[in-house]
Amino acid sequence: MFREWLNALWFRLKSLPRRQQLEHDLDEELEFHLAMSQQKLVEQGMPPEEARYAARRAFGNPAQTKETARDLWTFRFLETLAQDLRYGLRQLRRNPGFTAVAVLTLALGIGANTAIFSIVNGVLLEPLPYYEPQQIVQISLLYRGQPRNMNFSARQFDFWKSHAEPFQELAATTEVGFNLGGASRPERVKALRVSSGYFRLLGVAPALGREFLQEEDRTGGPDVAILSHVLWERDFGANPKVIGRSIPLDGMPFTVVGVMPAGFESTSPADLWTTIGQVSKTIGGGGNYTVLARLKQNVSQTQASSYLSSLTRPYIEEFDPNHELSDKVAKQISFAAFPYSYIVTRSQRVPLLVLLGAIGFVLLIACVNVANLQMARAATRNREFAIRSAMGAGRLRIVRQVFTENVLLGLLGGACGLLLAYWGLHSLLALAPTDLPHAAHIALDGWALGFTALVAMLSGILFGVAPAFRTSRMDLSEAIKEGGERGTSGRYRLGSALASAEVSLSLVLLVGSGLLLGTFIHLLHINPGFDPHNVLSLQIWTTGPQFKSGTGLANLYEDALRRIRTIPGVQSAAVVAAGLPLERGGNDYVHIAGQKDAEGFSADYREITPAYFRTLGIPLLQGRSFTMADSADTQKVIIVNAAFAREHLHGRDPIGEHLRSGEEIVGVVGDVKSHLDEPAPPTFFVPMAQVNYQSDQLFQGWFPTSVLVRTGQNPMALTREVETNLRKADPHLPIGQVRTMEEVLSQSIAFRRFLMTLITAFGGFSLLLAAVGLYGVISYSMSRRTHEIGIRMALGAVRGDVLKMVIGQGLKLVLIGVVIGVAEALALTRFLSSLLYGVKPSDPLTFIAVSLILIAVALLACYIPARRAAKVDPMVALRYE
Repeated sequence: MFREWLNALWFRLKSLPRRQQLEHDLDEELEFHLAMSQQKLVEQGMPPEEARYAARRAFGNPAQTKETARDLWTFRFLETLAQDLRYGLRQLRRNPGFTAVAVLTLALGIGANTAIFSIVNGVLLEPLPYYEPQQIVQISLLYRGQPRNMNFSARQFDFWKSHAEPFQELAATTEVGFNLGGASRPERVKALRVSSGYFRLLGVAPALGREFLQEEDRTGGPDVAILSHVLWERDFGANPKVIGRSIPLDGMPFTVVGVMPAGFESTSPADLWTTIGQVSKTIGGGGNYTVLARLKQNVSQTQASSYLSSLTRPYIEEFDPNHELSDKVAKQISFAAFPYSYIVTRSQRVPLLVLLGAIGFVLLIACVNVANLQMARAATRNREFAIRSAMGAGRLRIVRQVFTENVLLGLLGGACGLLLAYWGLHSLLALAPTDLPHAAHIALDGWALGFTALVAMLSGILFGVAPAFRTSRMDLSEAIKEGGERGTSGRYRLGSALASAEVSLSLVLLVGSGLLLGTFIHLLHINPGFDPHNVLSLQIWTTGPQFKSGTGLANLYEDALRRIRTIPGVQSAAVVAAGLPLERGGNDYVHIAGQKDAEGFSADYREITPAYFRTLGIPLLQGRSFTMADSADTQKVIIVNAAFAREHLHGRDPIGEHLRSGEEIVGVVGDVKSHLDEPAPPTFFVPMAQVNYQSDQLFQGWFPTSVLVRTGQNPMALTREVETNLRKADPHLPIGQVRTMEEVLSQSIAFRRFLMTLITAFGGFSLLLAAVGLYGVISYSMSRRTHEIGIRMALGAVRGDVLKMVIGQGLKLVLIGVVIGVAEALALTRFLSSLLYGVKPSDPLTFIAVSLILIAVALLACYIPARRAAKVDPMVALRYE
């Protein structure tokens, strides 16, 4: 059987280039058979003319015989498809208005879906640019079943290296930065301290030179560096002789041992890499390590996580010898291996999938609209379909033709949608936050093209189901008698159901956008704890041997601030290290004097100059602020925020309390948010002059120091003068990012703004489509009921009665859609709960407001055809049809 099928396939393939010859031979053979039959009848005494007709009658339908013969040497289904495509294109050309509206509607839905899919694909689905990236995991904490990022110390990294049974390679990283010397102006470069196995773990080797050696990755080891390809080209002229050359980083000589290939992406953005072993010299043995691992080939991520979980208790016993973690908490935590790609994109995963689902709803609404258009058009083609059926076309053949036309429309919409997606993707990326992961991978690539083609075909099938279903149930005799213009009550019922479906889908999107808009409004009205208006921030880095002295740094800052205060328009100025408000900052473990060891806790901290609170407008609630008298030689003092006093001093007066390390609390200030949607964390502040930079030198590369300047005018206008005065204080001081504190505030909610903007746009678009769909249904209904309306008006109905009838008909459809939509929204908005702040997923105000807006817009869409119907002349209507 299989051999016969192959022979038949081979014969058809051989026949393709001989198609015209085979047709000619077939015609000759049929003529020969007819001639022979006619000759035989003539010989039997029949007149030639009668013999010719009799021979044809006996032979049967020649066209059917030809079709049977062609089936042996042609691909029948391809010919039929080509015929359907040609016929479908002719039909679309004959109806340019319908085609343009349908293609544009689909293009908007498909284009938006393609653009959002490209973002989701680039951020979530695109594999990391490393060798076998699925094998790369990050060791993290699992707390109450939820993954938590966790940083480790050098000793803790050694613990994992000694328990590396499931892993081929382990590596640790920590983000730092260096002041790169040797240029005309001091330059700050991003750096990543990594362990010696880092590049082997990623499966990427340097393009020039070599990787780090184990003997280089240790305390007291040589200072070596590997350059990024971009830095090598920009600052070293792509000179291959840079290998072995010494470059100054933070004033210290580092030997270049390698250059990474072009396009290499570090796990954290970096201009260069150096070894991590030196970080163990910092206080606490280095406490900011991220630990990555590559799984062995025969080990799954689940197996690795099970192994790490078994090490939780040994880990706690080794690094928590005083058992400060309670047994209850210890039972809720464990270690696990999470795919690194998941860790990188975890915070964006739910929002982006919500976006993809939302734009899918928009495409559904667009398909419903086109389905209604198709059914209105199909109602005028009833006679055509009936005649084709009467001539022998089966129902399946007609349905296939309808589907072919619909898929053609879908593909045309997809082609136009690609153009819209190209433009829309650039616009979306312009709106996207700067920290969107893998932004470089976002493009209209082959996956996006495949997605567009698939969506276009599925859309054509989806909106073709309703008209095809209706066509298959058509009464042929009635359709021929009615001429294709009546008998459309079934179409109206189906169109009404689709219109209600549009309203329900639109309501779901509008509720989602309303909840996110409410969240954004709540965030905008949150008091961040400081006054961001008219405050300029400039990043500087005081790393290197020239900045080792705390007294020297304090003098440098005071000199710089004194110069800045002389600038006209400057009201106050200050310096802060270890992080700005609303950004990641320093963290330390604190013990209150007189309290038990177990009552120690983790708290954020900032290093500041005395005018910091005044410059940011942070209120002093108790005690005093820092002064110039708080120097390295005086009593160590700190200021705490209200959350610190409230959560850890248990109602006692904070002023005069001491930390176990000797610092005295001299003041309490208002809470400043680290995240707008979270309570302010306990925070303490240390005067710059009392910070021990000598012992914490390596830590200084982790956070920039920021100069803050409050002005009475546009703060950006003073940027050049502030930079000039900073360089006068120290010409070797690198100046980095310059922003206003209002920008800092805006960037803290950038992703929420991006999400809210897109969902709101999708909601507005869905509302417009639903209104257009409802308008089309009501307009079509009124056009079919013109005769009825004329009779009503002739019998005494006034225009107001007609208006009420038509609007009531539309209102019924809207209310059905609203009820269904509310039920759908209640079921689906729970997926938004992690993105909301200040509003609940079932917020009644949002549901009521959205429902009223939707009803109002829908009534407006119904009013236009209702007003037109009310103006019908009874005499004209009675002559209708």
